[in-house]
Amino acid sequence: MSAQPVPAASAGTQPDATADFAKFLCETRYEDIPAAAIAATKRSIFDTVGVMLAGSGPSGTARKIVGMLEAWGGAPEATVIGHPARLPAPHAAFANGSMAHQYDFDDTHDEAVAHPTANSLPAGLAVAEARGNVSGRELLRAVALANDVSCRLGLAVIGSLYEYPWTRPPIIGIYGATSAAAIVLGLRPETIESAFGLTLHQTGNTLECLYASGSEVRGFRDGFSARNGVTAAYMAAAGVRGDRSALEGKFGLFNAFFRGEYRREALLKDLGSHFVADRISIKPWPSARETHATLQAVLELRAAHKLAPGDVREVRLHVGGTNLHFCEPAAARRRPAGRMDALGSLPFAVAVALQHGSVPLVAYTDAALKDAAVLALADRVSWQVDAARSADGTIEGATVEIETSAGVKHRHSVRHGMGHPDAPLTDAVIKHKFEGCGAMAHRPPATRDIERLWQAVQSLDSIAVREFAELLPR
Repeated sequence: MSAQPVPAASAGTQPDATADFAKFLCETRYEDIPAAAIAATKRSIFDTVGVMLAGSGPSGTARKIVGMLEAWGGAPEATVIGHPARLPAPHAAFANGSMAHQYDFDDTHDEAVAHPTANSLPAGLAVAEARGNVSGRELLRAVALANDVSCRLGLAVIGSLYEYPWTRPPIIGIYGATSAAAIVLGLRPETIESAFGLTLHQTGNTLECLYASGSEVRGFRDGFSARNGVTAAYMAAAGVRGDRSALEGKFGLFNAFFRGEYRREALLKDLGSHFVADRISIKPWPSARETHATLQAVLELRAAHKLAPGDVREVRLHVGGTNLHFCEPAAARRRPAGRMDALGSLPFAVAVALQHGSVPLVAYTDAALKDAAVLALADRVSWQVDAARSADGTIEGATVEIETSAGVKHRHSVRHGMGHPDAPLTDAVIKHKFEGCGAMAHRPPATRDIERLWQAVQSLDSIAVREFAELLPR
């Protein structure tokens, strides 16, 4: 974008953008949301339930969190995906949010570097169930508008993910969670401003969780955001006043977390008339979205030349500054210590793609991480830094070379991975993805139940949240 950064010194010289967002959340009706944005929101809701279901399985960290929350008890207000428990709204949001990123399979906005629905849906759904008598249309409105807020926050930030110590998706996603909860609670603009201020003081998550081997934090980070967003909205509803300069204040979000360097035009231009959240990508494979163009290039080369794993002598990746983070340190990336480490490893993901001809969830189970065939392929993956790829930004394109055991070299480039809004997944692929996610759950849902849920999501604007919740896998 051509807009210039807003210098930190200008903070306080104009009304805070929080007021603009509060007005947007209150005044934008369901009928004002374009059909494309509603359709994208429905796909994201269905997809996010699926990835939560995968994260609910017996090997996931979320199961430990749910057990802790069940022990605490409280009013049985809201559903926990994949579990029989019902919990108070903030706890249900925490539990469901903790499941959404367990396989790094939740939706993204590639340019904003956001995982919007992993935050907005757990928050909005939990509050809607707790309130009762909320329409599916209102939940759709809440998720669609909340996703627009978090995506705009991400698009406004200048610089790549790794230029700051913060993990951008939960840092901005928490404001989506607050937005969804505030809409369902029916908060007035000035109360939403307080809710954003209360959110500011609960905002956190650093990139350390991407580097600390064995850490589980990256998988459940959105649980913190969903819970804290719901808490902020309820506190504001109770009359607790927060900072009304949460975004652009002297120590607000942009100045405290992003050096005061952001594009105000990207934040607010055409707010309410242009919805950036209709550009959300749905992932075809688990693992960090930054790796997906490379995975697509590998899979397309494998298919085009009918390569078997044994045919591969060497794979050379041309990576930019972003994907270099997923390649080094080389020894740790080729031999990931656990699932979250594997999901952040480009050499491991490439090896999985070559071995399986896809990137299945089962390749990230504890046993599969020790698959000798996959690890042998990972040893054949090398990389070099390509300045042209670095110019792509946080979501890089890919150039891949594969040399066969016969000495033949194949080369292929891909700019955006599948699922990007310019190359969206079909409904059939999204349903197939859900089936794969469901297979990881403690009790996989039947195909007919998946189809019933799909139909319910497509009809969400004409049913109650209660009817939708009754179909959620438990």
